[in-house]
Amino acid sequence: MLDVHVWGSAFGLPSIDPECLALITYLYNAAPSTAWRLIPANDPSISPSNLLPAVHHDGVWTSGYRPIVDYLISNALCRDLDADLTLAEQGDVIAYSAYLAARSGPLLELSLYVSAANWSETTRPAYSRLLSFPLTWTVPTLIRDEAIKRAEHLGLAELDRDFDPNGGMHLTAGGDALPETFRRHLPVQTKKTLAEEMTPEQATAIRLYSVTESCLSVLEELLAEGKGDSKLVRFFVTSPLSSLDCLAFGYLALMRQPPVPRPFIKDCMERVSPRLCRFLDDILANHLESGDLPWADLARGTVVGSAGRTLDTILRSMPSVGGHYANEMRRRADESIKGLDYASVMFIAAVAATSAVLGYGAHFYKSLLPFGGRTQIWRPSRGITNLSRLGEAGQLLGTILGPRPSPSHGFGHLDHGAAAGARIVETNSELD
Repeated sequence: MLDVHVWGSAFGLPSIDPECLALITYLYNAAPSTAWRLIPANDPSISPSNLLPAVHHDGVWTSGYRPIVDYLISNALCRDLDADLTLAEQGDVIAYSAYLAARSGPLLELSLYVSAANWSETTRPAYSRLLSFPLTWTVPTLIRDEAIKRAEHLGLAELDRDFDPNGGMHLTAGGDALPETFRRHLPVQTKKTLAEEMTPEQATAIRLYSVTESCLSVLEELLAEGKGDSKLVRFFVTSPLSSLDCLAFGYLALMRQPPVPRPFIKDCMERVSPRLCRFLDDILANHLESGDLPWADLARGTVVGSAGRTLDTILRSMPSVGGHYANEMRRRADESIKGLDYASVMFIAAVAATSAVLGYGAHFYKSLLPFGGRTQIWRPSRGITNLSRLGEAGQLLGTILGPRPSPSHGFGHLDHGAAAGARIVETNSELD
């Protein structure tokens, strides 16, 4: 039995991850359901490479869509969907797969993770349904931060602040943000370039549309349509379904299917890429049935396991420390190191020392007085019998209560001389 560990289902699709979705589609069409089982682990750390999808077979871990497909074919664990392709077409599979990862991947991350509206209303709730507490507070944030870094080169990291695809433009810059009475006194510019006339929102919208259309139009041209009565839309008409088709489906389905509030990719796809839409509809209808997938019952994780994974995500998200920790874990996975070695001991000691210093610094900072405040020392005084020491409030109380009894007489006895000279005065007063 082949154990396939993936991210769980979301948006009506078997997985929330494009490569996991691609691998599920491949195995559904290349291997009998009795030969493999699908485990929604939702835990990349289960694999030594900290990556999903991951396959565990005969004690060997393999991660990533393409390495897993190559491993399965080399060990005769599934059918080769690219067997009917020519050598040139097999070379195109490698080239087009690299294009999908380089261009479609950041575009997908822009839609599901970078966009704050799409993240908060659609993607984040999907991860919350897949993960258990307290991982819902640590794992999604770490995933989004990594996705934002991978999409930084697009220049659209501040998508929601600069652009509203629904038509709302924020007046954060440009002449339209100025009052009419003030704009009348500004010197009139007779010549403006097109870039100067555009507001930042308009420039962002044009950039976003350009990136989306550029990626989808290339994929639209690469798709081929069957001749004659066959209306099959594939990257290679000689193959009913190739590994490239499965990979493209993983990316494109997550671009169109999620019900995001800002579906700029879906709108562009339906407008300029009709063949891509037909391609997705055909695979969803004829090559992937979520109800027929061999899902395995996922055992609940232990408290210790959840705590360890939570600590792992916290360390990875810490500034400076997170990078060193990720590099150390990657080195241990590459060198198959188990247990503690010298580098691991030094790293743990450095983290412990840093935590101790930060903890002491936080405790010392809390013990300080507010900056600029005067130091006041209060010392308790025993046997206070004169209320006048309390200032005006004490004098007022002394007038109301009369003379205090002497300690030698106790609380139950009052000196007659003092009682004779005492006066009880009724007064209304307010103390601030």
